[in-house]
Amino acid sequence: MGGWHSRVRPALAALPVVVLLVAGCTSPPAAPPPSPEPVVPTTRPGTVARAEVGDRLTVTAAVDRVITDSAFVVRDADLTGGTLLVLTTGLSAPAPPQLVTVRGTVIRFSHRDLSDRYRLGSPGPYRAFEGGRALAAQEVKVWQ
Repeated sequence: MGGWHSRVRPALAALPVVVLLVAGCTSPPAAPPPSPEPVVPTTRPGTVARAEVGDRLTVTAAVDRVITDSAFVVRDADLTGGTLLVLTTGLSAPAPPQLVTVRGTVIRFSHRDLSDRYRLGSPGPYRAFEGGRALAAQEVKVWQ
């Protein structure tokens, strides 16, 4: 009888330690650390009128017209003047009247300064946007 008790007592004494270890290993993972603040100021989506040059901006609007494969105009009632020029280095612009969400940075448009980078072509179609704000797109999502 002494042999059985001498084996059970140490096992019973170790049981709470085993339970704590198992419970500690199965607890839910800790919450991920908060993401750092963006370096560039961010403007809420749809607030083009308040966006400053350098602000990051997300706009969802319909494509109004395509000027080149890397430049197109979107139209929406919330946009300043109803339209916004979007410049992209992507493969090709979406076609009207597709709905797009564009994430990018607000820039001051100058055909002379941006023509080579975005392959803009002749300045004629851009006259209405000269000196105004445009959106240099980092991402363009076309909604089907």
